[in-house]
Amino acid sequence: MSSLEQAVPATSITQLTPASVVSISIIIPALNEEKMIGLCLESLTMLAFARDRFEVLIVDNGSRDRTLAIAESFKDRLNLKVLQHAGVRISALRNLGARAASGDILAFLDADCLALPDWLNRIFALAPGNGAGVLGAHYLLPENSSWVGRTWHRYQEAPKSGEVSHVPAGDLIMRREDFLKLGGFDETIQTNEDYELCERARKAGMHVRAFPQIGVIHLGTAQSLRIFFRKQAWHGTHVIKVFLRDPLKSHNRKAVLFAAYTLLSLLAVAVGVVWMLAWHGPWLLPAAGFVTLCLPPTVLAARHVLSSQRYSDFFPLFALYLTYGIARAKALLSIKNFI
Repeated sequence: MSSLEQAVPATSITQLTPASVVSISIIIPALNEEKMIGLCLESLTMLAFARDRFEVLIVDNGSRDRTLAIAESFKDRLNLKVLQHAGVRISALRNLGARAASGDILAFLDADCLALPDWLNRIFALAPGNGAGVLGAHYLLPENSSWVGRTWHRYQEAPKSGEVSHVPAGDLIMRREDFLKLGGFDETIQTNEDYELCERARKAGMHVRAFPQIGVIHLGTAQSLRIFFRKQAWHGTHVIKVFLRDPLKSHNRKAVLFAAYTLLSLLAVAVGVVWMLAWHGPWLLPAAGFVTLCLPPTVLAARHVLSSQRYSDFFPLFALYLTYGIARAKALLSIKNFI
């Protein structure tokens, strides 16, 4: 049985730890988050956890809006530190927060996320021991989410628990000792840093586990196809770069192959259209390319709705998988993958 499974009740740990000692450090990277940071910090003021047992570290990347002023306004309600390091990637912000942290447990939270009142209690009750690795949760939906947010969450995030390929960096928890031993997040990549960290944790013999009970509400959940496309294209920026480091063992291979397949299908459609218009070629070629493009989203959507018996979800799920594939195909062409 792993150290995560041998969870020590929070009450017994509290008796062994002086009340004045910080147990958990919440690390929040930020850049121009004036619309979200106040909501995030307000949720932390409502945590059912002793104020002197946790600290909050805001690590700012050179915000030019009111992010810092809003954060500073919470200093009388939270044990809060504000650090600044402009012009770096988000991985470097998180690493800076980890090095400055006082707690034995690091809880990484994004500025557009809301913690529930028992979030820290549940994390503390899991009592991850040294060498336990990574724990976290996939995001919870904000109220009144659109069909885009609800459908993607239902089939891609909500069911995930136990051993997983990764947990998002916006709700990722590790022992500080383990995190520093692994070298923290990879500062050479812009995205996919959470997955890459989880891969290194696994190779070091650690677990990577999702616990839905410690989920946080993600206000940044995409609520339209346009925003969903934009977010997926951005998140896919360095997926291929991380994949190529160990292609045979990477858990990213399905996502990369899906993106590559979609890219080739789009090229086939484009070539077919040009041939048809410029040289009066047969319309069957672009039509075949379009069918090829739609095949994986159709199969994936059908498999999920047949399993769940929510047949009305087929077309929304098909649209999301198609959009995801096109966005990730676009990301494959990013010059950032090769520099």
